[in-house]
Amino acid sequence: MATTSDASAAVEFETAPESARPPRKTSLLPLTGALLTAFWQNLRRTFERALYASALWRQALSGPAPDRLLAQPRSFFPKSLIEAERILSGRFRLPGGEVDASDGSPFFSTAPSVEWLENLHSFAWLRHLEAVGGESTQQHARQLIGHWIRAYGQNWSDVPWRPHVIARRLMTWASFGRFILSNSDILFRSRVLWTMSRQARHLAATVTRAPAGLPRLTAIIGLVQSGVILPDGEERLAKGLHLLSEALTEQILADGGHVSRNPEAVLVVMSDLLSLVDAMHQRNIVVPATVRRAIDRMTSMVRFMTLGDGRLATFNGGTEGPDGWSASLLMHEEAAHRVLTHAPHTGYDGLTAGPTILVVDVGCGPPPEVSAQAHAGTLAFEMSAGGERLIVNCGTPLTKDAEWIQATRATAAHSTLTVADTSSSAFVSQRFALDLLGPRLTPGPVHVEAKRQEVADGVWLHMNHDGYVKPFGFVHERELFLSNDGASLNGVDRLAPRGRKTGAPPLPLAARFHLHPAVRATLDAEKKTAMLALESGASWRFESSGDLSITESIYCESGDVIRKTSQLVISATANSEPLTLTWTLARVRDAVPTPVPSLEP
Repeated sequence: MATTSDASAAVEFETAPESARPPRKTSLLPLTGALLTAFWQNLRRTFERALYASALWRQALSGPAPDRLLAQPRSFFPKSLIEAERILSGRFRLPGGEVDASDGSPFFSTAPSVEWLENLHSFAWLRHLEAVGGESTQQHARQLIGHWIRAYGQNWSDVPWRPHVIARRLMTWASFGRFILSNSDILFRSRVLWTMSRQARHLAATVTRAPAGLPRLTAIIGLVQSGVILPDGEERLAKGLHLLSEALTEQILADGGHVSRNPEAVLVVMSDLLSLVDAMHQRNIVVPATVRRAIDRMTSMVRFMTLGDGRLATFNGGTEGPDGWSASLLMHEEAAHRVLTHAPHTGYDGLTAGPTILVVDVGCGPPPEVSAQAHAGTLAFEMSAGGERLIVNCGTPLTKDAEWIQATRATAAHSTLTVADTSSSAFVSQRFALDLLGPRLTPGPVHVEAKRQEVADGVWLHMNHDGYVKPFGFVHERELFLSNDGASLNGVDRLAPRGRKTGAPPLPLAARFHLHPAVRATLDAEKKTAMLALESGASWRFESSGDLSITESIYCESGDVIRKTSQLVISATANSEPLTLTWTLARVRDAVPTPVPSLEP
């Protein structure tokens, strides 16, 4: 373990953290149907790849070369000068890993993962270079695009020409068309527009082949936008709008959440749709009502999932996101929106009082085909006090390998109760199944209940799930009570026997509360109380009925920075009788006001 020079106390771990236990494995028998379907889909893809690599297909993609972009929509994705500096130095730190290409083109480097390769070929990172601007940065960007066109721009290649990768690349090049093409020579300009038209034609033919969930929605939005920004795009526009209406209905739920239950996916879709709306406005094309309604629903969901620091709660593969992303999207939507207290379709609930905000996972797993990033975090919660995070989950390490990602998907990496170091949901882990299905979540809890009860002095949230019934014969019940002033959170975690065999061996359990890295925790001598000090000067007291300890943990900040932190753990042993743990988190001292400097001499 080597500490980096980052002032945020980021650390690099050689192996996945011990605080995140290995996830629960699953039987292949219930996956038989999915495995057979995936097997035949792989066979179909083999024939399709042979077709796409043929001279016949190259000829089919031929057509008039455009002489201009008809629209250059705004990008609503955040930009980072720090990321730009990395890219200009040859370091491509993208979801899926990091590559140092300072000695050559990243497109000819050894990729650490397929995910990294997809992100590289998507050119989504180009926005960071645009933020720097300047002639030398423009030239550097054009050089990288030139490398790509020479190697991949004419002929089909598997990863670079996947539908969702093409879509992201087309949308990025369109948004930053001025940055790419202004002051460029006519040959470079014609090559860029020529390959964009070929990619758009391929996308129109393959858009429904994109993986289910967010990748397919990205591919469809990219198809629509290609019909808006490129000449001769009427057919693509008509086809894309039809597919988009269906996809938004299927993937953006009634409460505004994404079907994958990943909160960050909502920011991605909303950013893409706002860019599409901007392009359509530039062309005086009527924006469909389905698009407007989807944006409206997502706006409410973004507000609901945002904690006091202005960033998202981290659940089901999502990160907190770059600073200001949520706020910038909300700023562009001026219509009145409903205020959500809970999101039953996506499976989240929340408690808000005074400066305190809680977001709680009260849902079953998403559909299996979109669950490759889903976590086993049922009944876990995150909490902020004012503008500071207090209780968190470990999050998702986007630049780490599969072992890390699987570890942080486990129940122990979340602020909830774990029985016998076992996750409440199972994960596909067998090599054969992984190759065909990916690391999807398989049914854990099939019944999750959440009921709100408002009383005179606060709000109760009563919850339970049956994810531990099949392996151990227990139902996990959790009750949270937040006082009206937000200064006190009372909790009850209970294991209630259901089908538990008399005389079954005792099981260890742990109620975990992962702390944000900015929180400093100290334990009293009786191991019943911990004091939590926040950077602002505020302090909270955590008291428990069970044995309390403070152990190491990690927090994935924005997905690419991993920081050391700690967790509070209440330990106990469950037999065949009901077991109850109670705990209280109460504010002891408010934040210390920041002194206002005097203007007098």
